[in-house]
Amino acid sequence: MKIVVNVFVALIMLAPLVLVGAGGWLLAQRQFGEKVEAEVLSCDIEVGYKTSSQYCTARWTQDGVERTGPIQGSGDNEVGKTITATVRGEELYSRSLALPLILLGLGLPLCILPISFVRRKLRR
Repeated sequence: MKIVVNVFVALIMLAPLVLVGAGGWLLAQRQFGEKVEAEVLSCDIEVGYKTSSQYCTARWTQDGVERTGPIQGSGDNEVGKTITATVRGEELYSRSLALPLILLGLGLPLCILPISFVRRKLRR
């Protein structure tokens, strides 16, 4: 029983760090790179047994060459609109900050738990 409790406590302690890490990664991914104007052409929703995913396609011009491909972080509310996006390698990322800020907003306050836990253990 003690192992189960320790695993549960470890997961609770790691969750805020995972949220902050993921939010920071998405924020960096969307903000650093070459900025382009992209037109979102279409979005398709794949529905599985327990999950669903949305895949969007966009068209943009990079170095005078028109390209078409997937765009990460875009939604069906942007279809037909021209948005600012970031190109990193061969990937195109929406510059929307909603998801990174939500993850950071959830993770940063929850970081109080592991920090106070570690401080309390170090005092003993």
